[in-house]
Amino acid sequence: IVSLLQPPPETFALFDELVLLNAGKVIYSGPVEDVVLYFESLGYQLPERMDVADWLQALPTRDGAKFLKDPVGNDENNYDSIPSVAPTHLTADELHEKFYESEYGRKILDQVNQEIGIVNPHLQGNKAVEKWFGSKFRNGSYKSLKLLVHRECLLWWRDKTAIKTRLAQDFIMGLIAGTLFWQGWEETTSVFGILFQSMFFISLGAMLKVPPQYAVRGILYKQQDANFFPTWTYVVGRSLASIASSCIDGLVYGSLIFWFVGLAHNEVINT
Repeated sequence: IVSLLQPPPETFALFDELVLLNAGKVIYSGPVEDVVLYFESLGYQLPERMDVADWLQALPTRDGAKFLKDPVGNDENNYDSIPSVAPTHLTADELHEKFYESEYGRKILDQVNQEIGIVNPHLQGNKAVEKWFGSKFRNGSYKSLKLLVHRECLLWWRDKTAIKTRLAQDFIMGLIAGTLFWQGWEETTSVFGILFQSMFFISLGAMLKVPPQYAVRGILYKQQDANFFPTWTYVVGRSLASIASSCIDGLVYGSLIFWFVGLAHNEVINT
């Protein structure tokens, strides 16, 4: 869902569905390709040199009266024509009512009634209504956790720059630490030294993930107040999503350290 103010025609053409609001009321909701035909059926006309987005924004305002169609039959050169009644500019409330009287509005109402299970709106004790609105969260815990893990993994995967930077950092640090403790498997102090160095490096990498948590607190609080998901699913979901980054650290950095230091099984030690 994207909220746009004065989008250019190129951006507006990328969308398939449109929800047009005025004063907090829906005056259109449906396919973008049908929005012009819908308002033309209400008596409005799109000027030739005006893009659709600006035209839609101006319709609910006072300037919308300028876009009314000329009455059919009001031809000055045709004296036999019979003038018809000019269409009047509709207010926001009238546009709202017209929409729910239209095919698009009735389709939305029918879908809502079908999902909720309301056949008679006067049946306040309907079990479907109680089931729909009786739970605090719309989704269950497992589904919320699954959605959060998918979202966090998607956000992590989209940040290509951070992934490439982390890979380069793991590779460079692996070369430095592996060269410093080159084939030090024979000395116990060297083995404990590289293990401490590796633990310290991985810990610093994990600490770098803490500051971004503060930047997203506002989003968490907003979604938490709206009962999007339980808080524990958010915490567990972000933790599970960070496993991929940790695996990359262990694979790249750990592989270099393992072979450079000589931590592999060596028959010389046993003999």
